[in-house]
Parts: sequence; C-alpha cells; structure tokens
Amino acid sequence: MTGKLIAVANMKGGVGKTTTVVMLAEALAADGAHVLVADLDPQASVSVCLAGEEILGEMIAKGRTLEAYLALKLIRGEKPILAPRIRGNVSLTTHRGAPLALSLLPAGPYLRLVERELIYELTGKKFSMHAIEEQLLRMFHDDIVPLAATYDYILFDCAPGISPMTEIAVRAADLVLVTSIPDYLSTYGLDAFVQTIWRSSPKRRGPIAPKRLPHVLVTRYQQQVRQHQSTMLRLEAEASAADAGFVLLRTRIPQAAALSEALMPREATPTFSGKYGPHVSGILIPLVEEVKGVLRGA
Repeated sequence: MTGKLIAVANMKGGVGKTTTVVMLAEALAADGAHVLVADLDPQASVSVCLAGEEILGEMIAKGRTLEAYLALKLIRGEKPILAPRIRGNVSLTTHRGAPLALSLLPAGPYLRLVERELIYELTGKKFSMHAIEEQLLRMFHDDIVPLAATYDYILFDCAPGISPMTEIAVRAADLVLVTSIPDYLSTYGLDAFVQTIWRSSPKRRGPIAPKRLPHVLVTRYQQQVRQHQSTMLRLEAEASAADAGFVLLRTRIPQAAALSEALMPREATPTFSGKYGPHVSGILIPLVEEVKGVLRGA
C-alpha cells in the first residue's frame, strides 16, 4: 500500500464537510495525484456533487454503490466485486487540458438502513458489537485498503455522528480531518468526538486505535465576526495545551460564495483555476501542502 487514507468527519452536520472533500479531492488531483472519494454518508451529498443526479441514479438502480456491496457481502454472504462500483473520471473539472484523475465509490440513501440491518443480523446470531466491528474492519482491510495501491489518496466523506462505517474509517485512516465552523454550536461536539474515539476506555477502543490525533480544519471562517474570532482563540489555546486532544491546521477555509458555488452543477466543463479562482493559490494549494506535510510526519 502506498496511498494515504483521509477521513473527513464531524459529529455535527452542516459544517462544510462535503465541500471540503470535493475541494481537497480536486486540489490533490490537480496536484498530480490519483484520488478516490468514498462516500460513507447516506445523504450521498458528495456522490451527487461529483457524479450528478443522473449518473448516481443509474448506479443506485444497478446496485453499484457501497451499501449494495455491503448488503451482498456482509448480510447475504455473497462474494461481490468492489471494482465495478467505482466510477472513474467522475469529475467534470479539467486542469491543464485534461480531466482530473478523480474516481468515486458512491453511496445511496439506503446505506444507514444496511448498517442497521447488519447490526440486527449479526446480533441475532449472538455477535457482540466488538465482533461486528471486527467484521467491518476485516471487510475494510480486505477490500478497501488495497485500493491504496491504485490511488494516491482515498478520501472518506463520513456521515455526521459516528456510524459503524464512519468509526472504522476514522480508526483506519492515516489522517482524520474534522471540519468545523468556528462558532459555539459547531465546536460543541468536538470534545465528545475526541473522547469517543481517541480517549475512550480500553473496553470501548475497538479493534484498532487511530494512528494520530484528529486535525481540525476551520471552515466558513469570517474574520469580521466576533464569535469566530473568540472561537479561534479558544481553539488555538486548546490545541497548544500539553494534553491537547486535536491539532489545529493553519489553513482556514473562508466563507465565500465561490467555494459554495463550486459544488453546483455546471453546463460548461470548468477548469480547476476557473472554478476556484483566487482560492487556488490562497487556500487550496496551502491546504494540500499542509495535508501532505502532516502525512509525511512533518
């Protein structure tokens, strides 16, 4: 395995998670990497943003989604192949005259239902929750982790909260990015997230421990908003403490219409620089370099 696994997560929704996944995936691809986005969110937001409603609807109808794969493998006991469920060259964005090397493993609206059905099925067979986690972890390592031999980066767009698949992805990832708006409600669940995954009791730690502390990426930052200023000071103080539960990234994603519009479907094929404008040099290149530095251990 040579590629890196990056999980983008948060206990709370609406904090720029999907926007971050799309921007970071396209920025890494524009940097020359082959990138796979795996959608672990039943809302399928990143799948819609990348594939569009028509292609995603077709993949759901044909069972070419993550939840269809999980249902066949873990509930029905079949031996499905994961590769046909990955859509290559899914991004319409181009860079230097060529499409971005970006692929998608999509989710559909029944992912959460499949996760629940899996728990019901295995608990009915007297499996403990630890045994269920081990089943998911085995599937993850047998089928998803080997994809890192094909892709330079695999980005997981995790569901809000901590679903079974989200927890496995977070624990197995080389880097966990926690996106958060710098306000009271958005950062409220950060401590709970850290306590649940990184500081839980030995009985609750699950089959594997995370590889490093989570890295908080501030999103929708508005420098002129007083609450954002005060929250940033608090986050910086907490991150610099001796017993810090997270690392705070230097890069901050601003509140900007251009970044929100980057997720909207377009009639014409956009270029990477045309899509993100001045944010390429001001935000995306620094973010890519910072993420690469973390993964190198810098």
